[in-house]
Amino acid sequence: MDNSTATLRHRTPDQILGPYFPTEQTPVPQIDLTSVKGVEGYARGEVIEVTGRVLNLDGEPVRDIRITVWQANSHGRYSHVNDPNPAPLDPHFVGCVGIQSDGDGLYRIKTVKPGAYPAGPDWTRPPHIHFEVHGRFERLITQMYFPGEPLNACDRLLNAALRPDLLIAKPVPSTDASSHRVLNFDIVLARG
Repeated sequence: MDNSTATLRHRTPDQILGPYFPTEQTPVPQIDLTSVKGVEGYARGEVIEVTGRVLNLDGEPVRDIRITVWQANSHGRYSHVNDPNPAPLDPHFVGCVGIQSDGDGLYRIKTVKPGAYPAGPDWTRPPHIHFEVHGRFERLITQMYFPGEPLNACDRLLNAALRPDLLIAKPVPSTDASSHRVLNFDIVLARG
């Protein structure tokens, strides 16, 4: 590997675990958050696909590691007993999944774009998705934000990150005939 390339790669910034980490919910082992197995119907909202690679600082794939993903539904509400948001719950939405990177460090989820939600009297969180990555040598908790969101500019957590730009997903062209938006969010660990 060319060392000049490695120096351009930065570790994905840490973010808080958040008040709605699914402590009473076992992550569903599937990549599709839009459909609950055994329940007829699909989640409401804009369907999106998030893809990415888990890499170390040298650009090597971090293979076969656990990733927990959780988020609010399209109305901005978490499926969590402590979420005070009066927005409706979506019975067809899986709010937490457990996935794994493959042999090339790749991961993929299909979900709905989460809604913004009130986090305090003068603060609205922008749409974001939480990731907990269990690498071989480290654990990373981070959040992925959406490009072009006006609320990104004033979000306290995003703007407190050392490199907020590394937390904003990049749009990519869809590789199939699907009509949903595809975003890339690579996750970089220090050692993997």
